[in-house]
Amino acid sequence: MLHRRTLGVAVAAALAVAVVAGGGAGAQDAVGDDPSGLLQRLDDLEVVLPAAVPPEGVDLTAGQTWGELITDATEARAMIDAVEPDLRELFADADDAAGDVADAVALVARGWLDVWTGVASLSAAEDHDVAFPVATTDAEGTATGADEVRTEVEVGVELLLEGHARLLEGYTLLRSLDEAGAPVQARLNERAEAAETYDEEIRPRLRWMVSSPTVTVAVPTDRFETPEPGVVSRASSLEILCVDREALEAEGGVATEEVLARIGVVERVGCPQPPDGLG
Repeated sequence: MLHRRTLGVAVAAALAVAVVAGGGAGAQDAVGDDPSGLLQRLDDLEVVLPAAVPPEGVDLTAGQTWGELITDATEARAMIDAVEPDLRELFADADDAAGDVADAVALVARGWLDVWTGVASLSAAEDHDVAFPVATTDAEGTATGADEVRTEVEVGVELLLEGHARLLEGYTLLRSLDEAGAPVQARLNERAEAAETYDEEIRPRLRWMVSSPTVTVAVPTDRFETPEPGVVSRASSLEILCVDREALEAEGGVATEEVLARIGVVERVGCPQPPDGLG
């Protein structure tokens, strides 16, 4: 039996899913389309949106392609349902407007729409009455259909990852711009901090869950430079730094000293070793 706050997932091939979130918004008067207006409209939605981007946790089992999402996707879906038309309208208006604030608000609005679509798949799995057995049939040899439910969860995870990437970029940009009034800016800063924590702790686990490439690369440096001559051998001496995979690939994929100086290091769960013995 599937409990609402725990979704079991067996990892299959990673799915590439794209969502176009802003197509249905209608025309609107220009009121509220300036930077301050867009920020206020976003803040009006913040009090209704979920306090945290689902899932709130991911449990992985060492040595198994399996995981459990800790979340209540049905509740999250209902919360975003309440403001989904407003999110679409805000995305359309911000996307049409010019400036850094508008770009950031558009990213945030579309990110939440991706999350809304993703939790729909997870919610469908929550309401299913099977515990996700793989490739099973009934007594007559008919497929039980459990694998299709598992696919719903994997699609949901991929959409959540896409949504979070936009939220991370949008909220951190709004924090750096610092153009909202004090109470609004404080809430945006909290969202940015939460998005960074999600990036460090939840996102790597979600990607392992769906067998996607890790978000972090462990780079060996200072090889053969022993810190304790005569105690630590040169052959086994090295330092491990963790860098963002996309940032490294954007620089050509070779971790030279110059490249490392430009992209910096990151601290994420699983760096330099995956958590709980996962490799």
